[in-house]
Amino acid sequence: MKRLALILVLLASRLNAATVTHEIITADSGNTPNTSGAFTPALNDLLVVCAVGSVTGAATATMVSSVGGFTFTQILNVPYAADVNMMYCFVSNALVSSATSQTVEFAPQGDTANGSVIAVEAVAGITRTGLNAILQNANQANQAASTTPAPSFASSALTGNPTIGFVANNSNPAGLTGPSGWTEAGDTGYTLPTTGAEIVFRNSGFTGTTITWGSTSATVFGSIILEIDTSSPPSCNHALTLLGAGCS
Repeated sequence: MKRLALILVLLASRLNAATVTHEIITADSGNTPNTSGAFTPALNDLLVVCAVGSVTGAATATMVSSVGGFTFTQILNVPYAADVNMMYCFVSNALVSSATSQTVEFAPQGDTANGSVIAVEAVAGITRTGLNAILQNANQANQAASTTPAPSFASSALTGNPTIGFVANNSNPAGLTGPSGWTEAGDTGYTLPTTGAEIVFRNSGFTGTTITWGSTSATVFGSIILEIDTSSPPSCNHALTLLGAGCS
């Protein structure tokens, strides 16, 4: 009986495991704001979007869904190519409540970009949203050509947590080999100015800190890695909330 109960628990954990689905990657050589191609996420997906903008120094950018009321928070920004180009990642502030076709619009604030790549990933099987869904992130800024992207988390990743990686450089396409054990979801780019980006993900099984790509970048680059938090948020204590403690 105990063995049967254990098997059922293991099966349930596998069925409920978080998974990443690549939705779309869109390269656009026009000035921002730029819009992704259309995609249709599943109900209750969390959306994670990474983008690169060329010839911009904007520290902040917006990511806006064509579905009214569905918003994103910027996780971080990372410069490369002597601070001329900028990378960003965003996370949705809610789970998808309507599995309808949509696009997202990327716009650096205070300084337009002369082109962009927008990559949209959907994460299923988690309950956290916004910045609470990101357990940790790391990056490499202004990296030299002919070196290998290898960003490193501050702490070891948890085996059940999905990880997402994003590299942008001055090649078209980015032309990188993804890390061993990760899925390369998209590798594209544009010219004028020449810019490329690659998005990768891994659903589970990574317990290290450093995610090392399988090749060097032919041109200067930046990199970003994210670990998604699959743990359940703590339950709210109504009494503490009334006292101003809130819920995390």
